[in-house]
Amino acid sequence: MIKESNPVFVKIGKYNEILEIVEVINKKVANVKQLLSELEDLKNKEENEIMSWEKSMDEITHKLESMHEELSRG
Repeated sequence: MIKESNPVFVKIGKYNEILEIVEVINKKVANVKQLLSELEDLKNKEENEIMSWEKSMDEITHKLESMHEELSRG
């Protein structure tokens, strides 16, 4: 069951002030969303870079192990 509520009366000046405040809040929320998106992009780039470094280190380690085996054989 939907309960009816009584009308709320607000002075026009206050109403306009509330609208301005809501608009400021909406802009700030949009800015935060944009910042979060940029942070996520940076995080993804960072993770990709770290994975690339790990792959390079694995390749170097493998090459060093191969060299060591070859040199150990004499």
